[in-house]
Amino acid sequence: MPDLDKPLKWTEAKPDELKMLRALQGNILKGHGRHFTANIFLRFGKDQGKSRRLLRDLGNHHVTDAYSQLLAARDFKKCGKSGGDFCHVALAFEGYVVLGLADSAPGDEEFRQQDGMRSAGSRTDLHDPELGEWEPEFRQALHAIVLVASDTEATCGMLASRIKSRVEAGDATVVKIQRGKQLINAAGEGIEHFGYIDGRSQPLMLVEDIEHEAEITGTALWDPSFGLGTALVADPGVLAQPENTYSFGSYFIFRKLEQNVRGFKKREQDIADALIPKGGNRELPGAMLVGRFEDGTPITMSNSARGTSPPNDFNYDGDNGSRCPFHSHIRKTNPRGSGGAEQQEKERLHLMARRGITYEDIARDVHPEELPEVESSAEFDEHVAPHLPERGVGLLFMAYNSVIADQFKFAQRFWANSDRFPVGKPDAANGIDPVIGQAAVVGSQRIPVEWDMPDKKDGADIHFSGFVKMKGGEYFFSPSLTFLKGI
Repeated sequence: MPDLDKPLKWTEAKPDELKMLRALQGNILKGHGRHFTANIFLRFGKDQGKSRRLLRDLGNHHVTDAYSQLLAARDFKKCGKSGGDFCHVALAFEGYVVLGLADSAPGDEEFRQQDGMRSAGSRTDLHDPELGEWEPEFRQALHAIVLVASDTEATCGMLASRIKSRVEAGDATVVKIQRGKQLINAAGEGIEHFGYIDGRSQPLMLVEDIEHEAEITGTALWDPSFGLGTALVADPGVLAQPENTYSFGSYFIFRKLEQNVRGFKKREQDIADALIPKGGNRELPGAMLVGRFEDGTPITMSNSARGTSPPNDFNYDGDNGSRCPFHSHIRKTNPRGSGGAEQQEKERLHLMARRGITYEDIARDVHPEELPEVESSAEFDEHVAPHLPERGVGLLFMAYNSVIADQFKFAQRFWANSDRFPVGKPDAANGIDPVIGQAAVVGSQRIPVEWDMPDKKDGADIHFSGFVKMKGGEYFFSPSLTFLKGI
């Protein structure tokens, strides 16, 4: 049986490890890497036999296993050969119930709770909007999601159409198709709609990825290596087979997060007007809110963008909020040992493998990097604001967890949404995460007037929240291919 406490060197996989990779769906241990996706949400019909056959067909002929994905990624890196189409399937607890397989469903309490992410308890814990504010398709029980991806928008669209036809032939109904389109900057890095590098710091569960990280940025200050158990759990749907010690799955979190780009960037400019002298670096306030400059340079390392490969080998030792504020997005969601509530090894257990992608339900007028530079909020209003969307674009947040309450839900509830985290800091309240924080009370968000001046106690009180709105989501489980093929 594979050791879940350690990362895996997949290129030297032992027989049981190879069996695991062949039985594991792709995208869990490493992102699929395609730039165009379609999330196909569906509900099964009354004919359990047809619905089960649908899943068997997907498992046997469409779903990409982890080993095939890794081989394709290696070929792409070596010679640019396309990995082709990608497919992944996950079931909501209600889907297991409708299929008559509730006893085969995994046991995570968050996953199995009635109404899932729509439940009053979940929405209260996470400060999610009332159901009436969710997109209509997400207000009902979803049974499954089929994630398909490809290298081009056209090929992804054709793949989605084929899967949709197969779903409908299997006595299931497609409730919604949510398309994703990765934004890329000039350096080839993925960014989100506010213009910042996204997904840079990930728990790495493959030795090859860890070694690559050590080469490009170093691992002296931050260890990116995590055990397979960060995402994997034994698939209970096949545990009845005593000889099966290699079939694993993962809890799949989906949330659609709409971004008010115009409001966010306008607020950045207003703060720059108040704090930055004429001719000064107007990128500083935004970097202090996010924790990185748009190019990915961590603000705890520099007071200006470096324009190099985004570093990830850093921590917050010696930075008591004078460089990177305690409430900045990346410090909230990965404290790197500075949270004050737990020892670092326990703190690391709350991190998760994120696999998000941007979406454009309404096409953007201008790419984030093509917007003109401005020297005042007034200039912004005239030359930039008209090109920025207030709705219709955002991030499809997706993540793989082994324990939902300890990873996704903990990070959102006790880190991002809390104005008391990190704990034990000079200010009684540190404010919520200015990007994804959701709370009735924002708390005190303060940024230093001057960067890296720890002896200066003055700071600027700001109010920055509400520019990301959750539009719907659900808890799913990505079962093993062993389960899908044998259902």
